[in-house]
Amino acid sequence: MKTVLFTSTRCPKCPKFRKMLREAATELGLVEGIDYVEKLIDGEKVKPGAKAKLEGTEYYIVDSEKSIKQTELPAAIGGTDNMLEALQYQVASTPALIIDDEVAFIGEIPTKEELITRLKE
Repeated sequence: MKTVLFTSTRCPKCPKFRKMLREAATELGLVEGIDYVEKLIDGEKVKPGAKAKLEGTEYYIVDSEKSIKQTELPAAIGGTDNMLEALQYQVASTPALIIDDEVAFIGEIPTKEELITRLKE
């Protein structure tokens, strides 16, 4: 399973979804950078190799999934405009969760139970 969470630095719903995804992933034994990643659709504004504060939490900004280190979490993929990739899934609003190349949620925050159910499918 490969899961991608598209978020934005200006999205009011994204902080809650970020937190919930990481909590659900931990409960299910999913590993950040291997089983799931977060991509900033407005990621061109942040530089890989730096830390960025997103809603009060410090994130390591990386340029690809392969750059995510288990000792430097949470991480988000930035440094480029990930909007083009998001549009390939017809995602135009955030947060948006893609599971195995299929859209699971766009612009909404599911309950934690709904999220866990989708991640288990």
